[in-house]
Amino acid sequence: MTQKEMTEIFGVMLLAYPNAETFKGGIQKLAPTINLWCACLADVDFWTAKQAVVKLCRECKFPPTIAEFKEKADAVTSEIQHQIQEDWNLLRMPMKFSDASPQEVYDRATPRMRAVVDAMGGPDKLIITETHTMGDGSRKTFERFNFEAFEAAYEKILRGHDALSGTSRPAIGAGGMKQIGGKK
Repeated sequence: MTQKEMTEIFGVMLLAYPNAETFKGGIQKLAPTINLWCACLADVDFWTAKQAVVKLCRECKFPPTIAEFKEKADAVTSEIQHQIQEDWNLLRMPMKFSDASPQEVYDRATPRMRAVVDAMGGPDKLIITETHTMGDGSRKTFERFNFEAFEAAYEKILRGHDALSGTSRPAIGAGGMKQIGGKK
């Protein structure tokens, strides 16, 4: 994270923990602390940090340490990866074991999974065809599940939600992404 991004995270913690000694004197006096947090949390991206700080503010009575913040950011990343893998398996298994077509799987999918598949370019993008040249010079065509595109589309949709924006999480309906109760 950049110093500006970490300053925004500290602004949230300052609001959440107004009586904490750490924040006496405001953001202006926290430059050395913010620099330390930036150095220690360089591998945490800003979106993940925003999710983590919101969770920490809900769960902790006192401001988190760097280690607690990192632990929560890692938990956010793990939760997202687990959610993506779980939804992917729900899509892939019927195609793999019951020969359901991508369209049939899409038609039975949850609204969130349909939104992800739509972001990929539709059900036909769930399986891709690749041609490889074999050792003897012959060419062989393979079909494989397109997890990489699914994962990228899923993360893009999730990262479209800003934990600190003050707006509602977009609802996913049959018509794609729609926002309910918030600003567009």
